Amino acid sequence: MEKYTRHVLDNGLTLLLLPDYTTQMASVCVLYRVGSRDEDPKKTGLAHLFEHLMFSNCGKDIDFDEVLQNAGAESNAFTTPDTTNYYNIAPAKEIELLIALEALRMKEFKVPKKDFITQQRVVIEEFSEHYLNNPYGLFSHQLFNLAYQKHPYRWPVIGVDRDQIAQLSYDDATEFFDRYYNPSNAILAISGNINSEEILQLVKKYFEVIPGKNKNTNIYPQEDKIQQLRSQTVHANFPEEAIYIAIHSAARKEHDFYTLDIFTDLLAEGKSSLLYSKLKKEKMLFSGIDCYLTTTTDPGLIIVEGKLNPGVSIETGEEAFWSLLDECKQNTMSQRDWEKYQHKNETAYLFSQVGVINQALNISYSEWLGDADLIYTELDNYRKVTKEEIVSAAKHYFDPSKVSKLYYRKEE
Repeated sequence: MEKYTRHVLDNGLTLLLLPDYTTQMASVCVLYRVGSRDEDPKKTGLAHLFEHLMFSNCGKDIDFDEVLQNAGAESNAFTTPDTTNYYNIAPAKEIELLIALEALRMKEFKVPKKDFITQQRVVIEEFSEHYLNNPYGLFSHQLFNLAYQKHPYRWPVIGVDRDQIAQLSYDDATEFFDRYYNPSNAILAISGNINSEEILQLVKKYFEVIPGKNKNTNIYPQEDKIQQLRSQTVHANFPEEAIYIAIHSAARKEHDFYTLDIFTDLLAEGKSSLLYSKLKKEKMLFSGIDCYLTTTTDPGLIIVEGKLNPGVSIETGEEAFWSLLDECKQNTMSQRDWEKYQHKNETAYLFSQVGVINQALNISYSEWLGDADLIYTELDNYRKVTKEEIVSAAKHYFDPSKVSKLYYRKEE
């Protein structure tokens, strides 16, 4: 990977240029420093709705997707609790078009009111499809609200419910744009077969005319350490009974994050993982079981999801899970197995860096974390994790008396 260059324009826009001469493609990514944690608790879902609206924000008679497709380009976006990201890929010869379109979207709020209503309905339908029409769809709403008492991570990115999404107004969207969508609050990353000096001049041409404002300086209430068990039981006509566990985790830039990232992969990544091989395949307690981290800047969660096989009680499955964790705390893993998991993790990490889109997304995210050099150094953070640290993290974080649990039980 070539060395990137970093520039800050007079209006505050941070620009990262990352050449890759092994491809004929180029990617443009814009990261805005705003996510669902920046919403009013009574107006949740606005950041995600706004992601939809930005594809209508190119002005009259300009169809963003159609313009890109005619140039052989593709575009997409995603919202997280912390950030909102827009990314495009096209043949490198079309790079000026990608830059011009992203500048056009950033310049001013020009979404027709009828498009606002249309996208609002789309998001409400998305909520119904993924959360209400899925018997397990609301688990994240219920579990996160149980695990977080203060932090705005307690509500999901899509919003608390359809009513709050439906009550969002055009004025809410205008105010949101004015506050967060400006060069000073954005990171522009461009990767691929590019000439860095030429691209810098193009970016200045299209973006410097946009006035800068302020970076997001919101302060978020931090969560107290959980001191006791929290639990909730939901009775409904579930196909299978299920258990969900939330365990408070480390912040994204802490060393424990890397330790827990490896440990959760060891527990649940692939058919050789401990949860799959021991609890699903060998003991046949679960029809499906997973364990993963929520990757958030402030301390996040370790999530365990388990659906029980017919005839297996939640208590039996949960006891087996904690027994397996007790084994992990005994430091019985062989050096050979540890090296295997290290190599597996390294392969997955390297694969996540392949391609111009991943390169643009990763370097913009690293810059947002405060260190764009992470694209070169983060693998070493994973390599530094030791087997002893895995055991220590298992003991420290996986305490069954200090977790949040959600039981999905069938109605009698």
